[in-house]
Amino acid sequence: MLTCDSCNQPIKNTDSDGEFQQLCDPCESLVERTEPLRIAQIKKEDLELILAWRSNPRIYDHFREQNSPLDWENHVSWYESREADRHDFMIHYDSRRVGVVSITETDEISIYLGDFSVHGNRIATAALNWICDRFKHRTPLIAEVHEQNTASIRLFEGCGFQQYARDGEWIEYRYS
Repeated sequence: MLTCDSCNQPIKNTDSDGEFQQLCDPCESLVERTEPLRIAQIKKEDLELILAWRSNPRIYDHFREQNSPLDWENHVSWYESREADRHDFMIHYDSRRVGVVSITETDEISIYLGDFSVHGNRIATAALNWICDRFKHRTPLIAEVHEQNTASIRLFEGCGFQQYARDGEWIEYRYS
């Protein structure tokens, strides 16, 4: 089975002769809409940067299950023991790694931009729309957002997620 040269996910139908880059429809659409934006599976060499981002309280303060900087050994162990149905992608903008968008084995979507200089450029919107399109076969997709994370609330609601429940300070969203 062919895989996308960008996100490394399976491509169901293709008529390319192999001379050009093979892209799945969501990646092709992303390139057409926002040329400087690309999404690719995270690699082991990305872990150091991801650790730095996730150890920043401006980022982890919005995570449900993390309340302090990460430890390198635990971070690598997490990466190596991820479930097969979990997919973590690096968001690239202007050839720089700027954030991560993920889908878990339970179809929960998460996203963060670790490079604060790109906030406000609609990169998170494009990446969230991309992952929803790429994994639409797994809908309903879900997300949990802390009630004080107004930027993420606007992001998820703007991309079509609808609030369906609350768990204390956490708003639970569904995308169908």
